[in-house]
Amino acid sequence: MSGIILCRSKYGASAKYAEWISEETGFKVVDTKNADIKEVAKYDTVIIGGGVYASSIGGIAFLKKNYAALKGKQIIVYSCGAAPYDDEILEIVRNKNLKGELADIPCFYFQGMWDLEGMNFTDKAMCKMYVKMLDKKDPSTIKAWEKPFLEAKDKKCDWTDKKYLEPLFAELRKGEKS
Repeated sequence: MSGIILCRSKYGASAKYAEWISEETGFKVVDTKNADIKEVAKYDTVIIGGGVYASSIGGIAFLKKNYAALKGKQIIVYSCGAAPYDDEILEIVRNKNLKGELADIPCFYFQGMWDLEGMNFTDKAMCKMYVKMLDKKDPSTIKAWEKPFLEAKDKKCDWTDKKYLEPLFAELRKGEKS
C-alpha cells in the first residue's frame, strides 16, 4: 500500500501527529499548502490532517476541491484541538467539514496543544474571549471538554499522545485488507 499524509499545522500539534503516523507507515508528509493533486492522486491512501479552528479543519479545503480525483482511494481525515476527545466534538467537526459525498470518510479527533503566547493575534483574541466566557459560566454547566481551556489559560500545554492514533491505525489496516 502506498500513501501520503497531507497536513496543515498552524501551531505544531497536527504536524506532530503527521510525523508519528509517518514513522508508523513510512508515508511521506506534505504540507497541504504545497500539495499537488497530480502527485497525491498517485497514492492508494491519503491521510489529511489539520488543526480545528472554529470547527473547521485546517487544510480540508484541499480534499473538498480535489475529491473527484481521490474517489476510490482510502481517505482518512484527522483533526486536533485543545479540547480532549469527546463524541460531541467529533460530531461537530465531522458535520462542519465532511458533508455530502464526504460524509462517509473516516474522521478522527486528537487532543493537541495550547500556547496562548505562541498564537497569532486573532487566535489569541478569540481564545481569550472563549476562556472569559467559560469563566462566567456556572461551573455545573461546563462540559468536560471545555475544562482544559479553563485549566490552561496562560500556561503552555501539550496534550498530544501517540496512543490517540490507535483508531486511525486500525482504520488504515482495514485498507490493507481490501
